[in-house]
Amino acid sequence: MTNPNSVSAKNIIVEYKTAHGIIRALDCPKFSAPAGASVAIMGPSGCGKSTLLGILAGLAVPTKGTVSIGAKNITTLSESKRVAFRKQHIGVVYQADNLLPFLNVFENIYLQLALCSDTSDANNRISDLLERLGLKGMESRLPDQLSGGQRQRVAIARAIIHKPDLILADEPTGALDGKNAVNVIELLVSIHEQLRSTLIVVTHDPSIANRLEQTVTLNSGGQQ
Repeated sequence: MTNPNSVSAKNIIVEYKTAHGIIRALDCPKFSAPAGASVAIMGPSGCGKSTLLGILAGLAVPTKGTVSIGAKNITTLSESKRVAFRKQHIGVVYQADNLLPFLNVFENIYLQLALCSDTSDANNRISDLLERLGLKGMESRLPDQLSGGQRQRVAIARAIIHKPDLILADEPTGALDGKNAVNVIELLVSIHEQLRSTLIVVTHDPSIANRLEQTVTLNSGGQQ
């Protein structure tokens, strides 16, 4: 069982230098998610939702501001330490499943355990998780032998196999039809409740946001 972490971001600014000057991609004075909560991030296209999620995941550092996960200020960590922290404590689900096409289902999930140096009893752990996700018997299939909904479930399995404290999902249903979208969000909520992890989902769909406990809305430029 994981120990969920609260998430806190303060005075986050993300700017990029371009040939036409500096572009501000995100201006978020404050964002927080209590430990063990489920939170939706909504807002118009271009407001910085995915940028904020990437900052929370430690995939990038903001131009200004701080992000804390539990007691850890991840914005002060070196890149290698952020990577190590993410491997152990965070699971990320993207709109595109990002499965490695040359690895089968089992291998795609096993890779996450290998990256965490936590491969003990991997066969049983992966088998049990695939059965829970309705993917039993598909261990040897390659990604192009799966439907869109199945691929996204494998991506979720890969993101949670190490039982992360924090699950971040960036438009995880954006490429799915209505039925599969409902199944995926229900699956994420169920896993979040079972693991007692903190769940943050970027979405444009109010019906998905309504399935979560809280909603944070970003305006243009990321300002709340």
